[in-house]
Amino acid sequence: MTAYLAVDVGGSHVACARVRGGIVENRREIRFAAPTSLAAVMPGLEAHLAILRGREPVAGVSIAFPGLVDPRSGRVASTPAGKFEDAVGFDFTGWARERLGLALRLEVDGRMALLGEHRFGALRGVDDAVLLSLGTGIGSAALMRGAMVRGRSGQASVLGGHLTVEIDGPTCLCGNLGCAEALASSWALPRLIAALPGRGALHDLAAPDLKAVFDLARDGDAGARAVRAACLAAWAAAALNLVHAYDATRVLVTGGVAAAEEVVPFIQAHVRRHAWCLGEPPLVLRGALGADAALLAATPLWESDRDQL
Repeated sequence: MTAYLAVDVGGSHVACARVRGGIVENRREIRFAAPTSLAAVMPGLEAHLAILRGREPVAGVSIAFPGLVDPRSGRVASTPAGKFEDAVGFDFTGWARERLGLALRLEVDGRMALLGEHRFGALRGVDDAVLLSLGTGIGSAALMRGAMVRGRSGQASVLGGHLTVEIDGPTCLCGNLGCAEALASSWALPRLIAALPGRGALHDLAAPDLKAVFDLARDGDAGARAVRAACLAAWAAAALNLVHAYDATRVLVTGGVAAAEEVVPFIQAHVRRHAWCLGEPPLVLRGALGADAALLAATPLWESDRDQL
């Protein structure tokens, strides 16, 4: 079976692996505590990929990137403020050819996660679905009649985290107002915590994350419960927007916080209560592949017709 190198660029880490079909044969990570630049991670990434490649042949490399990309040219078109801004215009195709001796395919990270789950995970056999990825930011993607929704410029369906869910909400990194991501993502937590009426356990955390919010909420901390409620409401609204936009039969929720026991039931209840659709409301599911979903998408991405990207 053909092997590929796969890279998944995230808000707090870059993961890479050698993949073969639905198997991650090896996985390595570069972690960083704060937003960083592409230039800062490229030397380490090249070193990891050289080790992963080894002496066995690989057919190409895939990169899942958190921004707007042009998959035909292998370039990033736009990123949110502070997120790998130096990646815009970078020639990933030329880099892969010169530094790795490999052909490359570049795609949006949310779409890659959906592609991996469709081939190997929770969405096998499902032709109409949307993905909502919860983490440092909020990603999305859509599958309609078995095909990835891309649109004329490639950005269709991937901006679900930047749909407005509060018309008078805060300014997002993307420049829009009241995005789901500005209301309920890891990077939005400092603002949410600062807005709490009193001091609580969240204020004592040097680097609060969504897992800490949910853990403290279960322990009864009032501030954490308020932040948890705000996040769940924003995520549910974003999921419903995607359902109405793409006529999905499944909503796949991914990201580390998706494993929290409250998340999927809350979104499911909201979708059942408010979705305007024919037949049964969509089923809300957790991703099955975890952090490997976008890496495992290398195989179906490379097997797809490049003209359809």
